[in-house]
Amino acid sequence: MKTCIFTSVLIVMMLIFSQCSKLGNESDFGKEELSLPQSVEQLGKAVAKDLHSTVVNLHRMGVDYSDADASEAFYGRFMTDYLAASPNAAKTKGHVDFAEMTSPEVFVQGLKNLTEIQLKYIDKIIAKTSEPDSYADMRCALKDLSIEIQQSVPDIQQERLLNIISVLYYSSIELQYLEEQGLMPRTPRSVLNSIKTRSEWISDSCRKFLAATWAIAVGEPTPTGEIVASVITVYVGAMLLYEVIVCKKSYSTNRAECQERYEDCYSPIPDGCSQCLQYCLTQGTWPPYSTHKCS
Repeated sequence: MKTCIFTSVLIVMMLIFSQCSKLGNESDFGKEELSLPQSVEQLGKAVAKDLHSTVVNLHRMGVDYSDADASEAFYGRFMTDYLAASPNAAKTKGHVDFAEMTSPEVFVQGLKNLTEIQLKYIDKIIAKTSEPDSYADMRCALKDLSIEIQQSVPDIQQERLLNIISVLYYSSIELQYLEEQGLMPRTPRSVLNSIKTRSEWISDSCRKFLAATWAIAVGEPTPTGEIVASVITVYVGAMLLYEVIVCKKSYSTNRAECQERYEDCYSPIPDGCSQCLQYCLTQGTWPPYSTHKCS
C-alpha cells in the first residue's frame, strides 16, 4: 500500500513539473492558455495575432535586417516597414496621432500613475523574462508570475501587470512559431548563426523585452475604441519584434538608477528629461548628452 501511495504521489509530481516542458510550438492559442480576465486575455491575443500577420507580410515583402543596429536610422526604417505591413496600422491612419500617443510626456505620466507594488512586479517580470534559455521556460516564468500577481496584488492594481503577462506570453508563442517556420526577418544574429542547427538557433533567440514591457505598463489598461486599441496593438507588437531583431544582450541601468538620474536631470530642451527617462527605461541606459542633452 505504501509503495502504491508513493508511486501515485510521484506520478502527480512528475505531471505537475512536466506541464511547462510540454508547451507546444505551434501557433495555436488554444493549446496554451492562462487563467486571466477576458479583457486581458483578448489584449494579449490581439497583439500576438497582429504580430503574426505583420511578420508574415514582412517576409513576403522580403525585408532584410541583417544590418540591424540600435541606431535611430534603423529604428525609423523598421517602424516604416512595420506600419506598412501591419493589418491594424491601416485602421489608425488619419484618426490618431501615433507619435503623440507614444510621446515621452505620455510615457512619464503613465509611469507616475503606477503604484509601488506595480513597479515591483514590473521589475520582476523584466528580470524573469530575461533569465530563461527558451521561450517555453519564459512562458513558465510568466505563468508563475500571473498566479502570484492574482494572489498577492490588490485587484484594482492587477490589470496592468496581467496585461504585460498576457502580451508577452501569447506573443512568445507566435515568435517561437515564426522563427521555427523560418518566417522571421534576417538579423545580424541569425546570419552569424546560420551554420548552426535550427534548434540551436532558436535557443539563441533574443528574449529581453524591456521596451515592450514598459510600453504595456504605462499604456491604457483597457483600451477604449477600436482605433485606440489598434494603435496600442500595433505599437506593442512593433516593440516586441524590434527588440528581437536588435537583440541587446544586456541592460546596464535599472529602473531605480533611471529615476534617480531623472530626479537630478537638467535639460535645455523642453521636456528633455522626460525623453531621457523614457530612453533609459526602455533602452537600459541613460542617453549620452551629445544626442539627448540631458545632464
